[in-house]
Amino acid sequence: MNLQVVIEFTETGVYKDRCWENSFKAMKGQLHKVTPHYAAHLIKHSKAVFRGLPENHSG
Repeated sequence: MNLQVVIEFTETGVYKDRCWENSFKAMKGQLHKVTPHYAAHLIKHSKAVFRGLPENHSG
């Protein structure tokens, strides 16, 4: 199972969800799917806000 959540970035920057994935650039206001662990990290450091579960989430 690969649960993801939707966040909205509050700061433009380069981010990396998992160590084996490539980094990605995100702009302030951009929505993006990330792991719950990374979402919590970004929210704790005021870099993103939680926006919900992806629409195709079933569970």
